[in-house]
Amino acid sequence: MKLFMVTILLAGGLLMMIISMDMIMGVKFPEIIWKAVNPFRVMESAEYLILFLLFFLFLSRRMWLFLKKRDNSNSSSN
Repeated sequence: MKLFMVTILLAGGLLMMIISMDMIMGVKFPEIIWKAVNPFRVMESAEYLILFLLFFLFLSRRMWLFLKKRDNSNSSSN
């Protein structure tokens, strides 16, 4: 429960920081809310590439760990 509350507190603080920085830059309030709610809408193509690469690394690592665990369980049963 403590971990959940810390996560919510950090996310809320970062969201408030983003909103306040946009207000200081003079962005209109509806645009601030739109950017805060839908962050993928304002991403550049390079950011999409980095997001895809990180997602691919995450999935490949999970697959590698799964195969390694499966091979270890098969070799120990033989």
